[in-house]
Amino acid sequence: MKNLILLISLFSVFSCQDYNSNSADRIKYGPIVLDENDPNFARAYTIISKQCISCHSSNIHDQWANYTNNAAWLDSLMIQRGDPDNSIFLQRIINYGGTSSNMPQGGSPLSNSDYQHLVKWIEEIP
Repeated sequence: MKNLILLISLFSVFSCQDYNSNSADRIKYGPIVLDENDPNFARAYTIISKQCISCHSSNIHDQWANYTNNAAWLDSLMIQRGDPDNSIFLQRIINYGGTSSNMPQGGSPLSNSDYQHLVKWIEEIP
C-alpha cells in the first residue's frame, strides 16, 4: 500500500510539467511574445516556427525560438537588414550545400509564398 501511495505521489508530481525544455515545445506551449512593431515579423516567425525550429532544436538553432523580434535576428547575424540575398538564413533555406539540401531537409520545401514573405520581411525590416 505504501508503494502504491508513493507511486501515485511521484506520478502526480512528474505529470505536472506540460512540456519539455526544447525550443519546439516552447513554441507550442508558449508564452511567446512577438514584436508587434513590424507587421511582417509575426508571419515570418510563424513560418520559421512551423518549418524550421521543430528540426533545429539543439545547439545554435535552439536560440531561434527566442528570436521574437527583429533585433534578435539582426544581432544573430543570420539576417542582414534590407538584404535578403546576403542573409545567411535565406541562403541556408535554398540550396544550402547543393540542390538536394533545400530546407526543410527531408520535407517539402517552403512554398513560394512563404519564401517570398521571408524575403519581404528582411527587405522591409524597419
